[in-house]
Amino acid sequence: MEPENASKEIAEEHDDAHLRRSIHNLPKNFEFKVGMVFSSELEAYHKYVAYALRKGFGVRKAKIRRNYKGEITRRTFVCNREGFSCTPPDEQKKIERTENRCGCLAHIGFKVENGVHEVIEYMSEHNHAFISKNHRHPIRCGRMISDPSKGVLADMVKAGIVNFRSCNFLENEDRGSRNMGSSLRGSHNFLQTQRSSIVRGEDWQTLLNNFTCMQMQNPMYFYATQVDQDGRLTNLFWRDSLSRFDYDCFGDVVLFDTTYRVSQYNMICAPFVGVNHHWRDTFFGCALLLDETVNSFIWLFETFLEAMGNRAPGTIFTDQDQVMGKAVEKVFPNAHHRVCTSHIAKQAAKNIPNLYEKSEFRDRYFSKLLYGCETEYVFESTWKEMEEEWGTKDNSWLSGLYESRNKWSAVFGRGIFSCGIRSTQRSEGMNNIFQLMPTSSLNLIEFVDHYEQRVKYIREIEARDDHNSRGKPKLLVSNNGILTHAASAYTRTIFSKFYEEFLQSLSERVLSCSSDGGISEYTLVRHGIRGQNVVRFDSVNFSISCGCKLFESNGWLCRHALYVLNGNIMVTKIPSAYVLKRWTKGAKDCIVDDDSPQVSPCSSKISRYSTLMRKASAIMSLAAEDEDTMRIAMQNLDKMVEEILGYKSSLLTKDGEDNSDKVVNGNEVSYSVSETSITDHPRRKTKGVTGDGVERKFGNKKKKSSKGATPTAIQSRELVVSPTPDEAHLPTHLAHSHQLSSGFSPRNVGGPTTNPSLNNGMIEYCNTAYAGVLESGIIKLLSVSWRKCGQ
Repeated sequence: MEPENASKEIAEEHDDAHLRRSIHNLPKNFEFKVGMVFSSELEAYHKYVAYALRKGFGVRKAKIRRNYKGEITRRTFVCNREGFSCTPPDEQKKIERTENRCGCLAHIGFKVENGVHEVIEYMSEHNHAFISKNHRHPIRCGRMISDPSKGVLADMVKAGIVNFRSCNFLENEDRGSRNMGSSLRGSHNFLQTQRSSIVRGEDWQTLLNNFTCMQMQNPMYFYATQVDQDGRLTNLFWRDSLSRFDYDCFGDVVLFDTTYRVSQYNMICAPFVGVNHHWRDTFFGCALLLDETVNSFIWLFETFLEAMGNRAPGTIFTDQDQVMGKAVEKVFPNAHHRVCTSHIAKQAAKNIPNLYEKSEFRDRYFSKLLYGCETEYVFESTWKEMEEEWGTKDNSWLSGLYESRNKWSAVFGRGIFSCGIRSTQRSEGMNNIFQLMPTSSLNLIEFVDHYEQRVKYIREIEARDDHNSRGKPKLLVSNNGILTHAASAYTRTIFSKFYEEFLQSLSERVLSCSSDGGISEYTLVRHGIRGQNVVRFDSVNFSISCGCKLFESNGWLCRHALYVLNGNIMVTKIPSAYVLKRWTKGAKDCIVDDDSPQVSPCSSKISRYSTLMRKASAIMSLAAEDEDTMRIAMQNLDKMVEEILGYKSSLLTKDGEDNSDKVVNGNEVSYSVSETSITDHPRRKTKGVTGDGVERKFGNKKKKSSKGATPTAIQSRELVVSPTPDEAHLPTHLAHSHQLSSGFSPRNVGGPTTNPSLNNGMIEYCNTAYAGVLESGIIKLLSVSWRKCGQ
């Protein structure tokens, strides 16, 4: 005899559907009898459970007996109140549970031969009262989750809804836990089982294999890693092809945030975020870092620069971190480095709590220094007043903050293009993204999956905004050339900001005006508002500038400039120099740079593929507007495919050998799954982790790399897969009018498979459907032309 171990002794899994059928099909007056035969252990067990649930008691699997071959010959199921607790009464338990066992002798025994179970003993008498009908649903052996409920749970968690909310939804749908058939714990256990089935083996190696498979599907996919001397991965960066396209359009401003951590490994999650033409977040890529050293940040920024075609951002927002600042200065020496003001506010609450909690200090001085100073002189005088009134001159933290004032105070940021955002606003937006990730037990595959799902959702929002920006908004002011031009050019969100400036221009008044040749200078004031703004206007080339520098910072004209332009009879629209393409409806049209060098015949496949992909994206954006433009594009795509196939056929030798796929330079490389062997870091238990998959961190706590070893960079491979006649690995359709697909759904060769889905209920628009049809044709064309050329 030996105790039962379900995970080793039971060959068949607990089948909820089978149990439901057993309960439903159990005859009304059914009783067990010696000699009854059941075809399997599952059938015997579920029949006894169904009988027990009807009576009002629970069932436990008890004893088994084996023969010398290790085969099961006896099987016993008992009442769940059989026996007594064996824990000594003086032993302290972590969780104290009520004692329910009372030595009940009710049981059923089976003789097992070739899997067939025959009842050989049966005791139906219990020494306790049965559970009433209204309280039987929590009985453990009867808990079960239906297949539809399992699907709902899995999809809701993939969509970023935490476990308990998913279970509460099911409970409400079933009108109470009594009808649900399972408890919150049971639903949680199901989700944990699903997670454990996603990754079998080492997390890091599986993740790299998935990235490699993503490159098989889309050669524009990019990832890079660093490992230490023990083969453990220290840093990782990845981005998809759409992120590269987005960066080409909106990479002038980048926000880099290291506020979040992946709980299992306590690694830093560091997304690169931009602002699209609808003034919403767009993701350029994401990194996982083991520490916050200068070397780690330098590696990451250099990798990011490489992934984006060596084009540095114009402005980058980061936390108030000196280590990070050194890396920015080294890798992006020409970029404007701005510090996140929300991080400064949090650090103030931590470093000067006695001052910051006082509204007289916070509102009159600190917030004014951050946002309210109109000139540098006002900033300096306000700082001195703060030091004199509150005695802060010797405070080391405030002294360090003053030294870096050029990076965080709004007055020093005038004239620096920042898309018109405050870093606090974008930080709050990123909070919403990562706080939706459920549970602290997310493994790496799940984390990347959730990140990609949120990126897909953001792109769907962009598609919706593109749809809503079609046409022109209704104008309350008619026959105004500037306003009409803005309504036709700008997206809906940007036009609303421009329109607000236009309306505010009506309250401006000219204090003085002077001219020197074709250049006029206006001094404008507003009634009841202190301060003046000087506008200079050149009537020859229609150039204009204002002392407030709103255009230089935000990218749309200010109320002062609009007052001058609107009053000039020669100006019938916004001068072209003051309509930034990044804010227009066509911001993502024709994103291929005409000034970029042409691809040479001996260039690499990735260069040729990248050029074709960009041009294809521009074609899709233009042709997806309506059915007529789509038909024109499809006809020409068919002609191009025929022409390329004709050219390929002309290269066939007399023996039928296709020379078009031969290697030109003899250096072509082919990969399957990731060749780099990576081992996992020990899972770290973080103090204060409370349940979110990604946690915030405050302060600048430094982590040293393992054993002080210098990490080794593993160069990313953007195009490492030799094309095959099977074109299934090429990108699939993503519902977005301006972009190609790169969803995270890898097909892992020889390993586990993840197949995440996102059910977000977004409306599919007509131009999205047109783009899908066009994309299939363009992908076919790209595959033919790409396969034609060797490395």
